[in-house]
Amino acid sequence: MKIFSDYLTAISRINRLGNGQAVEWLFHPGMLFSSMDKWWGDFGFRSSAHEGIDITYFRTREGEICSFNDTVQIPAMEDGRIINICNDFLGRTLVVELEKQDPRETFVIYTYAHIRPESRLSIGRCIKKNEIIARVCDTQRNPQLPPHLHFSCFEIGMGVLPKDLNWDLFSTSTTINPIHPVFL
Repeated sequence: MKIFSDYLTAISRINRLGNGQAVEWLFHPGMLFSSMDKWWGDFGFRSSAHEGIDITYFRTREGEICSFNDTVQIPAMEDGRIINICNDFLGRTLVVELEKQDPRETFVIYTYAHIRPESRLSIGRCIKKNEIIARVCDTQRNPQLPPHLHFSCFEIGMGVLPKDLNWDLFSTSTTINPIHPVFL
């Protein structure tokens, strides 16, 4: 859990959320890994289990509940290499292969979704932990959703091509294993 909680702290620090004071992160059930609930619109049910965590709401020390806007900067959670940049239903997604991996039959990727990647980023570029890689995108295409970062982690088989790592594959494949980000 240390990596993910440290990542939330980095997001808060970099964006000076709560005026630089510690913030408390808030999550509706539908924002959490494996939830079938929607946290927007009719608050009904998703067609498939949520494969990541949606990050936007936080409470300041003064008790004010806030959410991201489209100026929030997204840092890299760990060192890695961008292996795909694809569209998602709100913006773009960076697919990042972790730098330090055991040579096995699988590898681990992080996805940073619903973002506007920094213009200097391209497929093949290495990124460093805490480097600003994006901003949260505005959600005008779906105004029921506030701007947020959808963060996912997957274990991928070696036979999968990087160009195929996109939301069509993530949401339908039985050969890709979602990993609960909180336990990183």
